[in-house]
Amino acid sequence: MQILLFNLAAFAGACAQGMTGFGSGTLTVSLLVMLFPFRDVIATVAMVVLVPNLMLTWLTRHEMDWRRGPVAALGLSLGIVVGGQLLAILPAELLRRGLGMAILVYVGLMLWRTPTPEHAPPRSPREAGFLFGCGAVSGVIVGAVGVSPIPLLIYVSLRYPKQIARSVLTLAFFCGTITQNIVYFQLGLLTGELALMALLTVPGIALGLLVGNRLHYKINQKTFARALALILLLPALRLVWG
Repeated sequence: MQILLFNLAAFAGACAQGMTGFGSGTLTVSLLVMLFPFRDVIATVAMVVLVPNLMLTWLTRHEMDWRRGPVAALGLSLGIVVGGQLLAILPAELLRRGLGMAILVYVGLMLWRTPTPEHAPPRSPREAGFLFGCGAVSGVIVGAVGVSPIPLLIYVSLRYPKQIARSVLTLAFFCGTITQNIVYFQLGLLTGELALMALLTVPGIALGLLVGNRLHYKINQKTFARALALILLLPALRLVWG
């Protein structure tokens, strides 16, 4: 039963990521953390999302923005190193409520002002600085609670059209999750048993990502972003208020 639940949650998360370039960790953790220990879920999902990030990087390799993507990836990875230390030492209850608040912020933003930019801003040192800074702050959040890189999502979704946004987030998350797994392993948060559970979710991940990638080219992103926000609303409220 546990393996089935992890596969269903991984399918939902991977489908979301295939469509938008994000959502795999957020949706998967939001579903599983209601049923399993917080730290175990965070560490397992960190390994789970390696698969959709790797697959999506390959599927979107011809769409990659190799100037913006590495900047976001570097900032996110450095922030995760700091956030991982917080996961290891802070009380699980505090982190659980923090996760719920982070998701509620994201839900509120998506429902209040769903972004639909048509053109990317010109490249400049200022833009690169904002991208790096948002990535670094997001990395601290991801490292501590596993999901919801709110600042980076806000910046990218408000500034870049759908295709560029997905490419930047995909490269950032791919590099970030590698860093996340290394940090969690060194801190003793990622064990062999949890790694095996992550590997057993590969079928759900692969199917969800392929479905999501197909829908990416057919569905309106504004509609999907609002739907995903509504799906996350109930788990976020339960996390905050228990």
